[in-house]
Amino acid sequence: MTASLPIIDISPIRAGVSDPKFHTASAELFSALSEIGFAIVTGHGVDPQITANMRAAVKAVFDSPREVLMQNMVAKGNYRGFVPLGYFTPNSGKGKADQYEAWKLHFETDAHDPIRKQCDLYGPNIWPAIDFDVRTPIMNYWHALDVVSEKLIVALCLQLGVDPSVLLSCMTMPLTNMTLLNYPSVEPQADTWGIHPHKDFNLLTLLAHDPIGGLEVRNRNDEWLNAACPEDGMVLNVGDMLELWSGGRLLSTPHRVFNKSGKPRQSFPYFSKPRWDVVVKPLVEPVAGFDRPSLHVGTSAADIWYSNWPDTESTDPAQVLGNYN
Repeated sequence: MTASLPIIDISPIRAGVSDPKFHTASAELFSALSEIGFAIVTGHGVDPQITANMRAAVKAVFDSPREVLMQNMVAKGNYRGFVPLGYFTPNSGKGKADQYEAWKLHFETDAHDPIRKQCDLYGPNIWPAIDFDVRTPIMNYWHALDVVSEKLIVALCLQLGVDPSVLLSCMTMPLTNMTLLNYPSVEPQADTWGIHPHKDFNLLTLLAHDPIGGLEVRNRNDEWLNAACPEDGMVLNVGDMLELWSGGRLLSTPHRVFNKSGKPRQSFPYFSKPRWDVVVKPLVEPVAGFDRPSLHVGTSAADIWYSNWPDTESTDPAQVLGNYN
């Protein structure tokens, strides 16, 4: 297995267009995301203590008794709270249940916010009933990644020749979400994974360095790459929405998790996603052969979340669930 992804220093991107290295760094990032859809980004500016506090919060959640966590199970109408081990199956309906447990969080919305009448995916988060303040470190980390995501959107838009304000205007009241994940160590089998091979559905995904490892990315030659990441880096990848907005120039790439370490693996991916009423369609002329229907963010998001349940199948033509074994 090839063991590397491109490493891009995004500190010039974070500094803004006035930085003399901004366009060079943006072009390097765009190239990586055009070729494989993944990159390791350094110079992201997130305080290491914020990440350390976040990691401690995730550990506190999964160190808690399962009978406590199961008081707040996910539900189809909310999709916030605890996901027990092996609870969900791949959206494609193929393969065994994924071997992870999770705590799902979404963009925090006041219980009385009018937007809840427009889309029931909004609402207040559910927090574990444990004697540990997980909300503060999680939200500090979340807000730090909101800043990184916005800087990346600006850089990629300029490379596409798109006014960044077009995409940034779609990110008010976003359906951005985060998953706290715990993977036990399992022996890899043909159809049993920590998380099955899949593409992300959102705009951009950011994942902090993971000391255990196990994330693998499939390149265009159908080779699985080890997504090894330095301690000061983050794994960045393109989701289906950005692939669609870019007319197929930026790639949403299959990836999977095998935890073969013999130790629990914990991670906390951040998934940026536009507001519920945004319709995503190419903003530039699509590349040859790229022909995908537009998607309505709220409708498609609800569909892909609901189709995790074994008794629910996706009916949304905008979903490209695929079989990436």
